[in-house]
Order: sequence, then structure tokens, then C-alpha cells
Amino acid sequence: MRGRGVRSHNNLVTVVRELRRPARFAIIGVALALTYLLGVSAVFLTPAGSSTAAWWPAAGAAVLAVLFARKARWGVAALIFVIGVASNFSAGRPILVSIGFGVANASEAWIVGAILSRTAQAPGLRTMRDVGQLLIAALLGALTIGALAALVVLVVDGGSFVEAMAAVTASHASAVIVIVPCALVAFGGPGVGRRREHAAQIVVAAAVVGFVFSLSNSLPLAFLTLPVLSWAAFRFGYGFVIVELFFTAVVAVVLTSLGGGPFAGTRFLGVSVTNQMLQIFILAQAGSILFYGAGRLERERLARQVVAREQLLRGGLVGAQVGLLILEPAVFPYARIVFGNHAAARLLGWPELEHAGDSREGAGVVDLSRPDPVFEILVRHFAGDGAAQAGDATTHAGNRVQYFLSTLDTDSDGEVLNAQFVDVTERYAAEVANEKALLHEQELVDQLRDLNRQKDDFVSSVSHELRTPITSVLGFAEELEDGITDPIHRDYVQVILRNARRLADLVEDLLELGSMTSRTPQRESTPVDVNAVVAECIVEQSTIARDRNIDVASSLAAEAPWTRSASHDLARIVSNILSNAIKFTLPGGSVSVRTTCAGDEVRITITDTGPGIPPEDLERVFERFYRSPAEALRVIPGTGLGLPIVKSLVERHGGR
Repeated sequence: MRGRGVRSHNNLVTVVRELRRPARFAIIGVALALTYLLGVSAVFLTPAGSSTAAWWPAAGAAVLAVLFARKARWGVAALIFVIGVASNFSAGRPILVSIGFGVANASEAWIVGAILSRTAQAPGLRTMRDVGQLLIAALLGALTIGALAALVVLVVDGGSFVEAMAAVTASHASAVIVIVPCALVAFGGPGVGRRREHAAQIVVAAAVVGFVFSLSNSLPLAFLTLPVLSWAAFRFGYGFVIVELFFTAVVAVVLTSLGGGPFAGTRFLGVSVTNQMLQIFILAQAGSILFYGAGRLERERLARQVVAREQLLRGGLVGAQVGLLILEPAVFPYARIVFGNHAAARLLGWPELEHAGDSREGAGVVDLSRPDPVFEILVRHFAGDGAAQAGDATTHAGNRVQYFLSTLDTDSDGEVLNAQFVDVTERYAAEVANEKALLHEQELVDQLRDLNRQKDDFVSSVSHELRTPITSVLGFAEELEDGITDPIHRDYVQVILRNARRLADLVEDLLELGSMTSRTPQRESTPVDVNAVVAECIVEQSTIARDRNIDVASSLAAEAPWTRSASHDLARIVSNILSNAIKFTLPGGSVSVRTTCAGDEVRITITDTGPGIPPEDLERVFERFYRSPAEALRVIPGTGLGLPIVKSLVERHGGR
């Protein structure tokens, strides 16, 4: 964590704060010692006739001592108070004045340090906001020490409060603004100037500052230093500018105190006025240069962020699977490709996409009059109202795409066309294949329906044709049975009768199924006595049951239930189920028939003691011609049409 903090904001304050306690305390001690030495020196260099020093660099050292401390700023401020008293007293000032100035120095250092350290982030000069915060902190600290020091001068020495406050405020504010940034700036920042330019700028700065504040110059040329420092602010690293600003201020103060430069020529107004004008010059120059440098840092930081985001966005767009295209209309039918990614080049197959974004004359220009389905869509869009539109198209490269078009109005380039292309080739091929398969299946269904209709027509026709000869066979066989007395011949006739009746039943079943599948009108329903129909069916099946030694019992509802049905349909339903029960019941078994009423429903229940239907065959017993493969049921004759007929008749009458 410490290493990351130092690398992120590698200014002196951050480096010291990240050190271990012994090393950090040692550096704070050095800053306090420097505060003492600079304080003593400033007192000794106080101009004659003035109760305050011309410049107080000890203020900057004291603020640095407070900033170097992580949390114990009160303790450092107390030490600054002691050092302030000692430095002033050592330089010959009275003890009361020394104590008052010590309190003022400690208060200033604590206020500036507290303001700069009020956030969790380490103090620094990274933005114009940071510079503004430094100037506010320096001004508040200078006003505090100015008021306290002026009060001491007024009470102890009887001097002018206003003059003392103005002098102290200016000297301390300029010292803090010039010295403290040297510890807040992150050195090694970006710059565009080369080494030769560095050297040239240093030489020019030294020459200009030396000339302006030289002993031989009294002309008001102090403004000449601002362009030189501005040159450094716009071309070199922020740390270099601040260090140069510091040395410029030191040289200006020293040479002015020796009688050189434009401000020394104002001594006839008084030493205090001269010092104040010099400090105002330093404040104005330092504030301007600090803001210039911070503004340049912010612009460069924003430029890097914009470039990084543009590269990130461009990288994402270039590598996107969706084809992206931006066109700028030119003289019709030409358009310039502003941007196009790899997916667009692959889907569209335009050679002009290789030069997308190239600013050279004629580069990336596409002729929309060429035969291309996408060109036609783009031309229609350009000719229209520019409203967003979408659709599908097949590109010149043979790819099927889904396109989305929209027009964007930009301030610099006017209107541009934004196009997106989604590759739907595989999906389109699958849809075409599905449509073909569906069409083929529909044709097969139609063929099957036609074959089924032909089969039904054939079965119905054959059944009608068979009904008459079978009826004749039955009639003549019954006549023969009545007239034959020979047992052998009688057996022959009974075989004929039995098989003829079976054929007759099959024909009736086929005709019934044919009437169900055809669109013939339903038979008229009339009220039917259910008990009577069931009793008739039992009587009809009694002979077969008696021959097979099967007992058929009935339990009919006491109140005769009625229902609306064609009498023949209800009789066929009961007869088919009852005959099945008798057929599949072993000799000696029993079949029971029961009718019950439950509200508006009439329930007919037929049970038998036969082997039953296997569970796996239950879902198929109502299919036409289905016969159970079970061994016990396979030997019993049947057509497989009885139960399908029952199901159709029951559903026709709304039953279940």
C-alpha cells in the first residue's frame, strides 16, 4: 500500500508521510531546525526602522514541518511555537515580542497544514482546485499571523497595526506560496521541451531575472519575468517550473534588499512599501504560474484520458462482431468512410474499408452508384428524411445481414450515417431450410390426406358393394339351415353363417367409420331410455354368452335415465363394449352391466373377469385396427374397430 501511494503521488510530503516513524520524525526535525535558522536570519535582515522582516521563509519551512506529520500536527505546532520564540529572542527581540510572534507563527503553520490536510488524500498540487486550496490556506494563514503580529507590535512597541499587518501578511503569504509547492509537486511530470530547450530556458530565465533585479537597473521591467516563467509552465514539468519560481523569488528578494531592481527605486516611499510591493509581485507571479502549470497538467491528464478512452472504444468497435460503419456524404454518388471495423469489411466486402479514416485525398471514398444491394439501401436512406430504419439484405460478398441505419448530426462534420450490420447468414440459411422442410412436409401431409381420403372412399365403396352379396349369402344360408337335416351338412351351413355374419359386422363397422370421417350430417338425436337400450343389448348378446358359459348380470338405475341420442348410436356403443367383454372373458366368467345417474350425467359401467388390457396398450386400444400383441389376447378374433367406433360415437354425443 505504501509503495502504491508513493508511486501515485510522489511529492515530498507523501514520501515523508510514508516513511517509518524514526525517519519521518528526523525529517520533521530538519524542517524545524531550518525554520529556526531561517527565522533568525530573517530577523537579522530586518530593514532598519521596521519591526517586521522583509520576507519570512521560515513560514514555508514551518508549514512543511506540519505537513510532514501524519496526525500529530498540534505537537508540531507546539514545537514551532518554541522555535519561533527562540529564533526571535536569539535575534535580539524582547521576550514578550518573541512569545507573541511564536504564537503567531505556530498558528499560521497549523492553519495552513490543517486546510491542506483536511482530506484523506495526501496534499499535493495535481489540479487547479489544489492550487486554489493552497492559495486560500496561505492567505488565511497569512491573515492570521498578520493580525496576531500586528497586535503584538501595537501593544508592545506601539507601532502601526495596519502597516505591521500588511507587511507581515504579504511576506508570509509570498513565502508559503513559493516554498510549500516545492514539497507538494510531483516531480518527473510530463513535458514537451527537450534538454537543449531546458538549458536555454534556464539561461534565459537567469539572464532576465538577473537583469531585471540587478543593481544597475531601476526601470519597471518586473513584468519580463512572467513570460519566461510562462514558457517554462507550458513546456516543462510542473516541478521544474515551481523550482524555477522559487529561485526567481529568492533572487528577487536578495537583489532588492541590496538595492537592485525596480522595487528598490521606491525606497523614498519607505522600506515597508518597497517590501510590500515586492511581495505583491511575488504573490501575483507565483499565483499565475501555479495556475498555468496546474491547468496544463489537467489538460494533459484529460487529453490522455480522452486518448485512452478513444483507443479503448476504437479497439472495442474494431474487434466487435457487429459490422459498424460511419459514412459522411460527399458529392453524390460518393461518400467518405469515416470509420469501418473488420466485421463490416468481412460482411460487405468493400475494398474501400481498408482506407477508412484516412484523411488523404480520395482515400476511403466509396462510389454508391456501383451495383451493390447495400449501396442501394444507403442511397435511399440519403435521399430520404434520414429517419432510422432497419431491414435485411444480402451483401455483395454473399452474406445475409440485418442492418440498422440512423443519421447523426455532428457540429464539425455535419450529418453522418451510422450503419450497423449483424451477420444473420446462418440463421437465414436455417430459416430457408426450415421453410423448405415445412413446405415439403405440408406437401407430404396433403398427399397423406389425399391417400387417406382415397382409402376411405375405397373402403366405403367396397363395403357398400359387399353389403348386398353378404346379405344374400346370409339369407340363403339361413334358408339352407332350416331345410337341412343332415348333421354334417348343417355344420357346413353354420360355418357359412358364422363367417358371413363376421363379414357383415366388419362391413357395418367400416361403413360406420366412413360415416364418422366424412362430412355427412349427424343423425337426429331423440330422447332415449338408457335402461331399455342396455336391456336390449344384453338380450342380443345373451345367446353368445350362454354358448360360452358366461353369466351376464345387470343392475339398472331405479329411475329410468334418459339421454338425447340416436337410438342406433347408443345401442352400438353398449353392444360393442358388451361384446368385447364377453369375447375376452374366459368360459365360466361373468360380465356385469350397471347404469347410474349423477346429476345431469348418465353413467354406463361394464366390467368383466377377463385378463384385462395390458397397461402399455391402454393408450392405443382406441386406434383403428390396433390389436394387442399380448399372447392371451392374440388368439381372440376381432377387427380392431370396435373401440375406435365407441370412442367416436361417445365424443360425437359429448360424452366421455
